[in-house]
Formats: sequence, C-alpha cells, structure tokens
Amino acid sequence: MALMLFYLVGFHFGYAANLPSAYKTGSSIMSIEKAFKEGKISQGDKLFFKLQAIIAPRDLPAQFKSAVEEIIPCGTPIVMEALNNWRLLSPDQQQKATAYLARPNSDAVYLSPESHFAIHFDTVGYDAVPMEDLDFSGMPDYVERIGLYADSSYQYYHQDLGYLVPPSDGDRYYDIYLIKISAYGVTIREYAGDSSWNDYSSYIQINNTFLDFPPNDDPEGDVIGAQKVTCAHEYYHAAQLAYDGLEDLWWMESSATAFEEFTFSAVNDNYNYLPFFYDYPDTSLTANGYHMYGTFVWTLFLEEKFGQSIIHSIWNHCRFDSSIPAIDSALLPYGKSMETTFPEFESWNYFTGSRSDTARYDSGAYYPTAPLDRVIPSYPFSPISPVNPPDGLSCNYIKSYPDTSLNGYLRIDFDGANTVEWAFAYLTFAGAAISFVDNCPMDFEGRTSCGIYDFLLYDSVVFIPLVVSPWLDDNQYTFGTTFIPFGDANGSGVVNAQDITYVINFLYKHGPSPVNNYLLGDADCNGIVNILDISYLIKFVYKGGNPPCPYRP
Repeated sequence: MALMLFYLVGFHFGYAANLPSAYKTGSSIMSIEKAFKEGKISQGDKLFFKLQAIIAPRDLPAQFKSAVEEIIPCGTPIVMEALNNWRLLSPDQQQKATAYLARPNSDAVYLSPESHFAIHFDTVGYDAVPMEDLDFSGMPDYVERIGLYADSSYQYYHQDLGYLVPPSDGDRYYDIYLIKISAYGVTIREYAGDSSWNDYSSYIQINNTFLDFPPNDDPEGDVIGAQKVTCAHEYYHAAQLAYDGLEDLWWMESSATAFEEFTFSAVNDNYNYLPFFYDYPDTSLTANGYHMYGTFVWTLFLEEKFGQSIIHSIWNHCRFDSSIPAIDSALLPYGKSMETTFPEFESWNYFTGSRSDTARYDSGAYYPTAPLDRVIPSYPFSPISPVNPPDGLSCNYIKSYPDTSLNGYLRIDFDGANTVEWAFAYLTFAGAAISFVDNCPMDFEGRTSCGIYDFLLYDSVVFIPLVVSPWLDDNQYTFGTTFIPFGDANGSGVVNAQDITYVINFLYKHGPSPVNNYLLGDADCNGIVNILDISYLIKFVYKGGNPPCPYRP
C-alpha cells in the first residue's frame, strides 16, 4: 500500500513562470535577445531578464513585458544558462536570482507509491492543484498520477537501465513541486555532489494543472499525457545531473526529450517541436531554442542504430568530457564516430513525412518533411552555391534528375570552406530501390571528386553536403557535376585516340588506372579492362564502330 503523507506546512508564496517563444515576434525573450544584439543590455542583463521571463515575469522591466504568452517544453536550459554564467550577473541580480531559484513553500506533501519522491503541492490558492479524487483516497488524483509517473521513470532509468541516482539533498526523497508555471517543468540544479566529476543535486518544478497546453496523443487525455512526459523529461534531467551538471544544453534537451518517447511512447507530445528541427536542416544540431527539443530524433536515431545502451554510454563519458567528444567515445566500439555517423542520420531525416519509409524511423510518417535547398532540373549541372548555407553539424538536400540524352559517369565536384570539416553523401532512387552512398573521400581542404557510374540507371539523386564539425554558421561551398562518357579512360571529357594510348599504357606499361572510375576503361562493357577494350576503342574512334557502353551485370 502506498505510503501517503498529507499535512499543512505553512502558506506558500508561489510564482508564475512565463516564457514566450523565442520564435514569436514581440515575445519577452525575443525582445531581450534583440536588445542584447543591439548592444542595449549586457550579457549578464540578458541572462537575468530571461530568468525573470520564465520565473517572475511581473518583475521584468516594462520594455520587455509582453502580452504574448506561450508554454515552453522545459525551463531547465534558461536556468542552467544563468547558473553557468553566474559571474556575469551583478550582485543585485545574483541576490534576486537566488530568491527566484529557491525552493517554493507548499502546504501539502505526498510520498510516491514506491517512496522515491516527495511531491509538494497546494490545495488552495494560486498554485492549487485540481482537487478531483475519483478513487476516494483522500489525495488529489493529479498528485497521485505525478507520483506514479515519477516512480515509473525512476524504475526505468535506475533499475532497468542502470543510470546513477541523483545526489541526495539530505534525505531519501527526491523533491517535486507542483506550481503554476508557463512551462511543462524545470529542473533546478543545486549543490555539487561528492564525485570526482561535476555531479549535482537538484529539485523539479512541474506545472500544477497543464490546462491549455499543446495537444498530444495519450489515450487517457492531454493532461495525463503532459504529466507523463514531464515526469520522464525532468527526472531524466535529474539523472543527467548525476553525471554532469555542466553539460551542453542541446544534448541535455535532446536526450531528455527522447526519453519521453522511450518511457511513455504513446504520448508523442514531443512531436509538437519537430518542425523546429525538420524545417531547418541547415541549422546546427547543437543550436539552442525550440530546435533543441526537435533534436530528440538524433538520440532516437542512435538508439535505433546501436541500442539503448549507447545513450547511457554517452552520459558515462559526459562525466569527463563535453557532448561531442563523449558521443565520439561511445561510438568508438562500433567502429564509428560523430563524423562518420552524422551523414547517415541526415539521410534518415530525408525519409520523413511525405517521403517516409519503414526502413528508418518507425514513426517517420508523422514527422515533418525536410525542405530541399535546391531542385536542379537535370544533371550534369554547372557549379552552384547553397541558398541556405549549412551551419556546423547540419546539411542541405539538393535534388536533381538525369539528362536522358546522355549516359555515362557523373563526376561530382565539391569544394567547401576550409574552416570546417565536410562530408558528402547522396541518395539514389531507381523505382522503389533506394541506395545511400557516403564514401565520397574528402580532403583536408573540404574537396571531393567522387562520382556515379552509369547515372542513367537512376530516376533521381538527392545530394547531401554536410558539415560534420560542430562549429561555425553559414558555411559556403560550390558544387557541380560533370558528364564523363564511357570509354573516356583519361578523364578528358571526350573519347579519342588519347584514351586508346591511355589504356595501352595501363595494361602493358604499368600506367595509372582509368581516371574517375576503373570501368570507364571498359569500352566493351564486360566488366574487365583488357586488350578487347583497345580493339573496341580503335573501331569506335577510327572505323565508326559502336560507342563504349556501361557494364551492367
């Protein structure tokens, strides 16, 4: 039988959180960011005012107040940003921020069924929870459900997956406060633990009603769905803080939002934030804002490719490293790295929405469709530049179709800015057959000249230039394709007597292999370059014989 404790402990001075979306014109956050970019406020002011916007909007200066309100998925990043840059706040701001981040006072406490959590709540007043008690237990159903879903998260993270338990704040219970905030929840980092890494104790605030929040797919209703995923999300933050309380915010949010899916798969509340990721494929995986929540598909991709244990492995490495090196370390036993894994991830992201298939994301049909940076009527094509240059750890999708009047080898010439690390991949489509190619070798200056043999076999090709390093925004490149006919062994662009000489030198004088592709020396299309190809080329060049043809086994 669940242990319940329900008693008055004094009057609660609650506060409301209010964080309008940074994507909505006129919101407080937008106004604060704009003032900072224009040099009107300092970085410390920006951090403090954003903290006010989420915790105490009534205290905001008049120029930053807004009637526009929006529910945010998690207030943790704004709190973390302020704590991580505490020295930038003035002494007065530090004093006020300390009060904002102090634990609320509540008039009642409930211990979760498994006694892992102490859930603090009000029964009357501004922060009162719904008092519905359909099971006549004497405890509001809303509070009981929070205990149930928090216990489920605890069991999954610690007992099933083996995550470290958050450092104690002095007793055996982890504290959750139910108050009126304009967010699903927020995890507040508190005191450093006693480990050799940056572990921290914490407590959680969760919305006290979830009224008028975004819809979800939970069969029990939107409010219950929001309760489930908030417990999963915020308590995963608490588990993260057992490993590294100073970790990169994008990775904290990506993995916490993914664990909403892993813990309560039917809710799909996180689908509300996928457009902020999929609508901007040229935006960095590590970008902040609502984009962070949409990046849960990166964590989902890792789990589907390598198994659930890789996410735990990354957090183990996060104890001593930041997110990208930690991901690299976790991928190393699989013979992979961030640089070699990211292209496949972006290929998966092409197959969502109207392009979805079951070979990649199971629920990809419900995800947005990523936009193309360009559609080029036919390949080969002259060099182009991106419409939306990709940031670090992002990509473009460029679609093109074959010029059916030509047939041969399509040489891909790519030259990216040498200030970042590039990769180049492409997808080929031939009816229902789809192939992913990511083996275009890139030199240290960001250049590649790979190619597609017998390009007329494909209905279309989607080219994917990628920045595989996590730095710099708006990286420029030039990218074009060139037609090379079959039989053009020396890569000159035409088939002539020089190709005959080239093949002779290759076969009999230890000369170099045919340029661009070995099979371009295979003029008679039998899959082997030999003396018969020399005869075939002589007949074509001098006697009007058949043109060289593709090898099609």
